[in-house]
Amino acid sequence: MYFFLKSKTAYHIMRLSIIQLFLIGMIAAGGYARDINAQDLLAKNVSIQAENIPLGTALDRLENLAGVRFAYSRSIIPVRTRVSLNASNEKLSTVLDRLLMPLQIEYQPGDGQIILKRSRKVSFSQEPLAPGETQTISAASAADIRLTGTVIDDKGDKLPGVSVVLKGTQRGTVTNEEGAYALDIPDDKSAGGPAVLIFSFVGYLSQEVPVGAQAVVDVTLKVDSKSLEEVVVVGYGTQSKKNITGSVATVQGSEITRSPQANISNSFAGRLPGLIANNRSGEPGSDGSSILIRGRATTGDSNPLIVIDGIANAIGGLDRLNPNDIESISVLKDASAAIYGAQAANGVILITTKKGISGKPRFDYSFNQGFVQPTRLPRFVDAPTYAGILNTIDYYRNPSGGMNQRYSDAEIQKFRDGSDPVNYANTNWVKELMKPVAKQNQHNLSVSGGTEKINYFVSAGTLYQDGLYRDGVNKYRQYSVRSNVNVNVNDKLSFGIQLATRRENRSYIAGFGASNVFEFLYRTYPTLPARYPDGKLGAGVEQGKNPIAMATLAGTNNSPTTVSNGILRASYQLPIDGLSVDGFFSADQSFAFTKEMKTNWIVYQYNKTTQQYSTVLGGPAQAQMYESQTNRALLTGNIKLNYTKNFGDHALSSFVAYEQSRETQEFFSASRNNFITTQLPDLSQGGAQPVDYGNSGSSYRKSRRNVFGRVNYNYMGRYLAEIQLRYDGSSVFPKGNRYGFFPGISLGWRVSQEPWFRTGEAVNDLKIRASYGELGNDRVNPNQFRDNFQVRNGAFSTGNNANNVPLIQYSLLANPNITWEVAKKYNVGLNSTLFKKLTFDLDLFFENRTNILASRNVSIPALTGISSSQIPKENIAEVHNRGLETQIQYAGSHNNFTYNIGGNFAFAKSEVIFIDEAPNTLDYQRATGMPLGSDLGNPNADLMYRAIGVFKTQQELDAYPHVSGAGMGDLKYEDYNGDGKIDATDRIRSQYSNVPQITYGVNLGGGWKNLTLNVLLQGQARVAQYVVVEAGEFSSVMQSRAEDAWSPTNPNGNSPRIDSRTGTGVNGSYKNTFWFQNTAFLRLKNVELAYNVPAKIISRIGLGGLRIYTNGFNLLTFTKVKDFDPEGDNGNAFFYPQQKIYNVGVNVTF
Repeated sequence: MYFFLKSKTAYHIMRLSIIQLFLIGMIAAGGYARDINAQDLLAKNVSIQAENIPLGTALDRLENLAGVRFAYSRSIIPVRTRVSLNASNEKLSTVLDRLLMPLQIEYQPGDGQIILKRSRKVSFSQEPLAPGETQTISAASAADIRLTGTVIDDKGDKLPGVSVVLKGTQRGTVTNEEGAYALDIPDDKSAGGPAVLIFSFVGYLSQEVPVGAQAVVDVTLKVDSKSLEEVVVVGYGTQSKKNITGSVATVQGSEITRSPQANISNSFAGRLPGLIANNRSGEPGSDGSSILIRGRATTGDSNPLIVIDGIANAIGGLDRLNPNDIESISVLKDASAAIYGAQAANGVILITTKKGISGKPRFDYSFNQGFVQPTRLPRFVDAPTYAGILNTIDYYRNPSGGMNQRYSDAEIQKFRDGSDPVNYANTNWVKELMKPVAKQNQHNLSVSGGTEKINYFVSAGTLYQDGLYRDGVNKYRQYSVRSNVNVNVNDKLSFGIQLATRRENRSYIAGFGASNVFEFLYRTYPTLPARYPDGKLGAGVEQGKNPIAMATLAGTNNSPTTVSNGILRASYQLPIDGLSVDGFFSADQSFAFTKEMKTNWIVYQYNKTTQQYSTVLGGPAQAQMYESQTNRALLTGNIKLNYTKNFGDHALSSFVAYEQSRETQEFFSASRNNFITTQLPDLSQGGAQPVDYGNSGSSYRKSRRNVFGRVNYNYMGRYLAEIQLRYDGSSVFPKGNRYGFFPGISLGWRVSQEPWFRTGEAVNDLKIRASYGELGNDRVNPNQFRDNFQVRNGAFSTGNNANNVPLIQYSLLANPNITWEVAKKYNVGLNSTLFKKLTFDLDLFFENRTNILASRNVSIPALTGISSSQIPKENIAEVHNRGLETQIQYAGSHNNFTYNIGGNFAFAKSEVIFIDEAPNTLDYQRATGMPLGSDLGNPNADLMYRAIGVFKTQQELDAYPHVSGAGMGDLKYEDYNGDGKIDATDRIRSQYSNVPQITYGVNLGGGWKNLTLNVLLQGQARVAQYVVVEAGEFSSVMQSRAEDAWSPTNPNGNSPRIDSRTGTGVNGSYKNTFWFQNTAFLRLKNVELAYNVPAKIISRIGLGGLRIYTNGFNLLTFTKVKDFDPEGDNGNAFFYPQQKIYNVGVNVTF
């Protein structure tokens, strides 16, 4: 099977199969398609939840949901009668029966509408009911018996709005605010048999009560637990939210699509407590967020496990999934992740894609057009100001030379007035390189439907993202197709096929990353011309690296990738009650190809003396080509035996499973230099000398074998328990250390279900839970248990001719004892619902992470002769992580206005318990006892001098210790140990890193009739990033830096003086807290305004729904960071800017 998946034939077969399936779905849908009329709409599925609202309001909502128009007379239909209704994906006809039958209202499909009318045997009173009064609907014919009664719940509370219907008729009524009702019914003789009343209410079990000779019928309704259950996807299954005992956060796919971001990882921030998502770059195709769950607790790989439709580590990841295909996302944060064992130490993110539902084909089309700008770009000084700064630098060095040693006032005026753009340019390099707006757009078309036997969901989507460079090559295109088909063969056997593929086309600048382009963008002086008046490109600051030429003339790196995923599932109900078996087999594969042609370019340098242009060659001397191919495959097989049984008040649900997976990767690359032309972009056209070509290759194989299971126990819905056990094996470790045992246990107590718990309407639900689990992390480089070697050509010379002799030497010593990281996670929490409208959740957590792979090079004596790069990592480090999370949500309505407000908050802080440090390390410089720093590979890199100001006078400089070479205007470093000098012993550590300890989000929503508004605010705090911004005569100068810099003419400046170069002077080469910026922020992350076109309008053109919207992403940012986006993590600020998006779109259903 594996070798088949490696072949190109497999790719073509999978591609054709998906295309054929999509076409079949389209053809089948076309066979159903016809003009939509009201009768068709009665079969349309709708979901609605409403409690104690006017009938007229309920009808308005159904019009919008179902795309149908109701026609009725308000003088006949009791629109003010309050009703309750709960339907989840049910046919409109069923919903109308349940809503209207108790009120004895008939409905009849008409021409493009549904006509409502009263039953001929019934009359209504439109007078509003007073408390204690009953709504009675009496037949016109003589009634022999009047029944009265009261309806209560199992706690004794009276239930208003309960439907009371005489079985087999349309006679009925509803209870008033006191739970009382009155209904006239015929006697048994005239009715032809004994009368039976049906009592029904949202969230309660319906009850049929024979009347007999009674005149008073009181009823107690029991809660329908199934109808109130919110089902949440967890590891290898689903659970009712009320029965979950672990810490699980969820978000629906509909919320993700409110964001105009095409990369779904950028839509997580602020929505899920405990999930940290930082977007480090906005470059098309490379704009995903780094994701952490509950902070970082390891110096190794801290990424969470991604599970897509049950497949762990599915190839392709989550970043580039089509947002329109996503049904829900669940995040497992504590022992609930133990079911994934050795892969789950950093938490688990579960992605579930959409499935089909029974019903006629439903087509959904969406389109949005986005306009992209940088969230923030630095403002640089103009040429006249820059010339003045250079004059100030010269004056500082040589005061006797005066203030115009480099540029005279007349020359500065030429910069200002533009009279000589060749010799005295005034260039805004940011505007020259970057266009004000880039564009992106998305199209998506899906069809879903089915019968009781088969259902399907098929979708196709496209995405285009343009880069911000003018005439640049940076672009990203994506095409995706997904098909999910489920078949119920009979009441015991079912199976499903899920197929997905996408094509990702990335175009980058050849030979240069975005960091290179922005480095020279920020370093190039404003006094240099981007282009001369005749159109020639200027030379830039060095080696012809004009950033415009780099972005447009350096060549193109085209990197197409094809990702294919296929899953075959089956489930069978065994003859034993409650016993079933299911399983799946999945095959994932990706083909990544890179073709890069590096070209050179010519830029020009004007000589003022000779008045001639000289040429400067940028890039390689001759064109170069590089090609590579990376093929990955993942095969996963799973079989699971399930047992579910209720024993009176006891409920048991369990499974045991076996899973095995194998992942492989093969990489090959080749390159050629000295192409005489770029018109023949083929490796064969490069130079033929040995020095002109090269190649490389690598491969790996990893496999896992796992046995695991889970048992859930529930007693009377009050006492909950869950046990998870997993025995994992991984090939990345040596024999003897390959298998590990990972248990998890959690308990829950639903206090609100206790008979003694009585709080009236205040507390509707209260659950307390606790969990403990042991999880592992096997995400380490394989083969560390083997000695690693490398071949060095020309390692030493021998013989009379001094020929170089190749040498094989150790590159890494083996560690035969390497094993898993182990995370012991503790969690206590509560979930509550108050006043039926307010939900509040709280979690407290602690984690002890041991066996972390870390180097011991600090404590190994140098006399051993062992290089630090050769020393293997060992399972020696230990880190603690603790914190809390909370989430609150409130929703309500008033007449036609609905609203919701909510927020979440999370705090997570790590503490290093052990890491290898030299014995003589000063206590205040130890990493032990401090949070994990930004530089995980070298803890000492986080040591900094504390900057306490700027030397503003010579007297201040003479009176305080300072580093060698410091002068007025330089940073003043604290003598931390008080020894009268500034040296390495004065460096300290910070409590903060580039991982925020606090994250939060606030969501606001409102709706009025067909108009909705949703707002998301997102922020982070207790976070910092070290950024040294270059400024001086070897770099441009940012406006904010110039305004506050100390200088002889600005002796009160609070930032250090501008010299030749910040990064190499006294103020930059000594790592210090001045450049350690507070990157806390609050963002207006997402805003969406949407309008649902009324059904009475769109039904005329045959549409089932039409939604028009506009939304925005990263619209406002409040932060102390002056020049850059606070989420960037580059130490020099050389990164592609994050995106601000303005978007318009439309959703159409037909």
